[in-house]
Amino acid sequence: MAQVLLFPSVLGVRQGITDLADALTGAGHSVTTVDHLEGVTFDDYPTAAARSQEIGFPAQMAYALEAARAVEGAFVAVGFSNGAAMAQWIAAQRPADARGVIMVGGGMPMRHLEAAWPPGVPGQVHVTAGDPFHEEDRQFDPMVDEQLQDDVEHAGGAYSYVEYQGDGHLFNDPTLPAEYQPEEARILTRRVIEFVDEVG
Repeated sequence: MAQVLLFPSVLGVRQGITDLADALTGAGHSVTTVDHLEGVTFDDYPTAAARSQEIGFPAQMAYALEAARAVEGAFVAVGFSNGAAMAQWIAAQRPADARGVIMVGGGMPMRHLEAAWPPGVPGQVHVTAGDPFHEEDRQFDPMVDEQLQDDVEHAGGAYSYVEYQGDGHLFNDPTLPAEYQPEEARILTRRVIEFVDEVG
């Protein structure tokens, strides 16, 4: 059994998060969802992003770090969208405990977090080919994926980048019909469980 820290996107703990948590629990793992929005959820990105900016990135990271203290010992961090950055941050702050990091919707180079990738820890990115948010990241920094790969591999970790067809950002959330891709959601869930089984 592995301990999993699960970090949602700016939209909060929606069905895509709870479904994955249930699947991981069903596979025998212990899941702690770190909800920095404390139960609040959003249906659209502009409103959610405005709330996120109001809270501030440092405050979100501090909340995530404090909440993660409830999980002692080894863990696997799984984050969605901006929650991926939280997963990266927590792993960097607890390198002795981190066993792996999964970033759904893309990760970010560690220099943006002013931290180092934890030594020997594997990282796995899951993203759709046409994800508009990931495309926006690439337009801002065309080497964003390569830089993250360098961070992981230079720290001695294995890096994998899994690209799915389609353009959903949170493509595993059935309550987001414009993004939901049921087949890719099933594949994502299977791969996340396999990763946690292997590294946890």
